[in-house]
Amino acid sequence: MMDLIDLLEERERRTVSVLAAVCGALFIILLIFGIRARVDAGRSALRRAAIEADWNAADRVRKTADSEWTRWTHAEADLGELRQTWFYDQSLGIQAMRSDLREVLEKAGVAAAEIAYGEAEVVKGRLRRVTVGFNWSGSYPVFRHFLETLEAHPRALFISQIDFRNVGGPEYVEAGITLEGYSLDE
Repeated sequence: MMDLIDLLEERERRTVSVLAAVCGALFIILLIFGIRARVDAGRSALRRAAIEADWNAADRVRKTADSEWTRWTHAEADLGELRQTWFYDQSLGIQAMRSDLREVLEKAGVAAAEIAYGEAEVVKGRLRRVTVGFNWSGSYPVFRHFLETLEAHPRALFISQIDFRNVGGPEYVEAGITLEGYSLDE
């Protein structure tokens, strides 16, 4: 290669040297910019990956919040249904429970002579328990039919206590029954 340069004149040698220096400088500049672009691309990829991870985490949180909101909406609807279907309205007092008990007794085909009512506050100003106590005497099949009718009733009348006083076989049952229901203050 040096033999070729010796064949060139001084002016041509300077031109070739300048061109070689310019090409070398261009190569170095392109090399520097290429490395820098590659490093910047790597940093951008890392930033993009971090942003995507944040986005995915935010999307998961949003989906969780949406599903939680849906569950709360369903729970609120269920509570509304419970209030309408199962609980008594506190503004009506004991009257609603009396009419339901009368309806259950009529459907079962029985009568209760003395019925004692009571009220107690469960949650101050919001929830009250209404109790109904009466004595039962009759045959076991009729007693069982009464319990089935009570269970099928749409409102929540719970049997809180049955005190069997006399069980004379399948022909005669004597018991004290205590029912309870709950009323909500809307």
